[in-house]
Amino acid sequence: MRKLCFIVNVDWFFHSHRRPLERKLSSTFNTSVIAGDSGIKTDYTINTFEINSRVPTIRGVLQLYKEVKKLDRKTILVIVSPVMIIISHFLLRKRKQVFYNFSGLGFLRSMSSITRNLIMYLIKFYPVSGNRVFIVQNSDDYEYLNQVFKTKKNLHIEIIEGSGFEAVGETLPKTNFGEVTLGYVGRIRKDKGILDLTRAVSQLENEGYDINLKIWGNLDDASRHGFNEFELKDLDRFSQYFQGFSKDKREIFSSFNWFCLPSNGEGLSKAAIEASSFGLPLLLSNVQGNRDMIKGNGFLFEYGDVENLKKVLIDISRLSKNEVEKMSETSRSLFEANWTLESIYNKWKKILIKYDTLSA
Repeated sequence: MRKLCFIVNVDWFFHSHRRPLERKLSSTFNTSVIAGDSGIKTDYTINTFEINSRVPTIRGVLQLYKEVKKLDRKTILVIVSPVMIIISHFLLRKRKQVFYNFSGLGFLRSMSSITRNLIMYLIKFYPVSGNRVFIVQNSDDYEYLNQVFKTKKNLHIEIIEGSGFEAVGETLPKTNFGEVTLGYVGRIRKDKGILDLTRAVSQLENEGYDINLKIWGNLDDASRHGFNEFELKDLDRFSQYFQGFSKDKREIFSSFNWFCLPSNGEGLSKAAIEASSFGLPLLLSNVQGNRDMIKGNGFLFEYGDVENLKKVLIDISRLSKNEVEKMSETSRSLFEANWTLESIYNKWKKILIKYDTLSA
């Protein structure tokens, strides 16, 4: 059986975002995992390296290199996360078959054009052995990387929409769409638009609109959440919206009837995919990744524009029950057609076999 190894910057991210896919792929490949050590306990083996705030230390890079050296030369490598992709491109140049799995290119877009162009130039012209396959999750990232790497024959671009979600049972019982209750699920960070969301809902409530909000998740690490002292105090004023953390997907997604993600960019939102599996309509910011997910199952609004978000919220509050139920059905149908774990697994298997054949 062909060997395949996932390399991820931190173990908890692998566990929450790639473990189900790795389990599926283990029916076709002999899989293993190398990831940054955050100290989580799992019932499966993860070979670890040292990290500091999700980034490998110098010692961690050496540990990573030693772990990879233990692998068979023919082992397929699947590198996950931007920081690991950049490190691995230069560190593991002699590996023959490497797949770079970007969850999103937001980290590149946040850089200055000079820094971004320099990184892309180095990746493009640094000599590596064999194929490097960039697997992105949305059409914006696909078009960008195609433009950057179009002249390099050993750098390939593919698109797989997300990492998949295995829905348990059927959709939730018919939701009451007579009122609007928004839900956000994920880490609490400034770049996820949480302040805009809380401000928009609070202002509309003060204006007499019957719009509610449930926010599920924990505040991200102090070095990463992005809020200043005054913004954190602002969040405290909206404490009634915060539900804390739960592992129970049904508890989370039954607590609201519209999923809302006001972020500044996504690969393809895992939480939005999960919401679709429960038949919830989507309300997403008009940014890369999110744009690909709205096809009759919800609406887009402009990122960072509280007034535009309020306008869209007023619009959805005026929809008929039948109109919202139609969007709910479409959301579930899109999930079943595009984002199930089985669908994503089949796309991965097809691409892995395709490039394995090309390199033979």
